[in-house]
Amino acid sequence: MTPEPVTQGDLPPPILGWSQSAIIGATSAEVSRALTGLRGNLIRLGLPEDALIRLELVLAEIMNNVVEHAYAGADSGDMTLEASVHGRAIWCHLRDKGRAMPGGKLPCPRRYDLDAMRMDDLPEGGFGWGLIHDLTQGLSYRRVAEENHVRFRIDLDS
Repeated sequence: MTPEPVTQGDLPPPILGWSQSAIIGATSAEVSRALTGLRGNLIRLGLPEDALIRLELVLAEIMNNVVEHAYAGADSGDMTLEASVHGRAIWCHLRDKGRAMPGGKLPCPRRYDLDAMRMDDLPEGGFGWGLIHDLTQGLSYRRVAEENHVRFRIDLDS
């Protein structure tokens, strides 16, 4: 995976040159298996626990959205996850050939004033993209040649 260039300031030297690419079936079980494997590999690299938790939450949300929405009603499908560690960050690029994002862009995060709302009035869903936006840097989406591309990074120093 080639991460998008960073234009702000100088990056510190790479801490690691690790990378991994995996094809993951678009099922909840395959997503769970892939997340467990990726987490195990990153733990062995000695990365900060808080970065691994953020990464796992973000990937679980995005990949489960692919399963539930991009491939909804399809007999089969898969996604490709490329992850690498360098420049004090974990870089991820997820690709799938499911349906495009509505409107061709990432959903905006929904924000609710929890102090002003009754718990019964909160929606059941819709919090995932807010979480994804809050926990990542450089989040982007593009549809290229019938393929969805989601890219982001998780900074190790945050």
